[in-house]
Amino acid sequence: MLKRVLQFVSYLIISLSFGLLVIIISGNIGIILQEKKVRQATKLEIKNAISAFKDSAPDATPDQTINFLRKFTASVMKEKVIALDPAQGKKPDRDEFKHLFTFSEGGKNIDLYIKNEYVRDEIFDLDSTELIEGVFSTIIVFTAIIIYTEKRRRALIMQQQFETKHEALKKALEENEALALLGRMTATLAHELKTPIATISNLVHVLPSRISDEHFTKRFDTLLKEELNRIQQLIDNLLIYGKEIAIKDVRWIRLKPFIKELSDAIGIEISSCPDVDIYADRFYMRLFFENLIRNSLQAGADRASIKISIPPSKEDRITEILYEDNGIGFPEGCNLDELITPFVTHRSRGAGLGLFLAQKIALAHGGTISLYRLTKGAGIRISMPQESVHLNEQP
Repeated sequence: MLKRVLQFVSYLIISLSFGLLVIIISGNIGIILQEKKVRQATKLEIKNAISAFKDSAPDATPDQTINFLRKFTASVMKEKVIALDPAQGKKPDRDEFKHLFTFSEGGKNIDLYIKNEYVRDEIFDLDSTELIEGVFSTIIVFTAIIIYTEKRRRALIMQQQFETKHEALKKALEENEALALLGRMTATLAHELKTPIATISNLVHVLPSRISDEHFTKRFDTLLKEELNRIQQLIDNLLIYGKEIAIKDVRWIRLKPFIKELSDAIGIEISSCPDVDIYADRFYMRLFFENLIRNSLQAGADRASIKISIPPSKEDRITEILYEDNGIGFPEGCNLDELITPFVTHRSRGAGLGLFLAQKIALAHGGTISLYRLTKGAGIRISMPQESVHLNEQP
């Protein structure tokens, strides 16, 4: 409350200052105009007297006219004007007189000066009109400031409310998208669990009839442990977003059929893919490329390609896999590194976790990813250790 009172006081002081300024300016303008009016009236009075003299004495010489003007100013206008002969070189004090005009007749001149005191007496330093203008200006300025600040205050409140609601909606959307992404991961997990569960189920059904078979029971024990370990790993993977990825089940994966299976399931054509093997965890590699392909689909792409760049010498320990699509590409002006940050996205829909998860998986395999722009589309550079990629065909 005190803050609002102080604001109103400051607004009132500003308004009064402006009103005072208006009074001063208006008063000065009024003084100038009144002074001009007094000078013009005095000049007109003198010229009228000269005209009346010439009408009464049409044969008067210039000397006679000048002499009349001296006498007229010395008697009738002695409180207003003085007349001086310029030939004598005399000039009055500037603080007391101002030059009015020079009268010329037949080559004869005489300078007329108006008294400052007379002009001041005829001028009102402040009249009611100027006072009204100042008060009116003060009221207008004060009202304008109050209206402006009140509107600005309400606009700020509305903006804050909008930003709060926007952040809440954004957070809710991110949470929903994150849950949707987690749902896709759960579906992948369920798909991967089918094989070990089916294997265990078959073994359990066959066990009663072959329990006396020592070879079978040893094989049963080995497979059961392997499949249970695999199930345990898949369950642990469900917590991928909340902990560091621990790569356990690495194997050589044939990239071409692996990518084709994913692209057919998602609905994007992979125009080219090198025939290489990647030494990685199949579950995480599936999740890795699934995120890249889904990002392309959401960016309007219908086609993507995968290229590989193997270093010519073994000193370069990095092999690059280039994933490129024909979608709308990355937004202009955005920092590409920020797009890998969790929950950072420039799409109207999306949780901003796909590239973050891809980076996390790449790092867990000893690699990394980086983004680059194309003329049409987006590119993702996957840098992997050279020993993790094996080329099966010559380029």
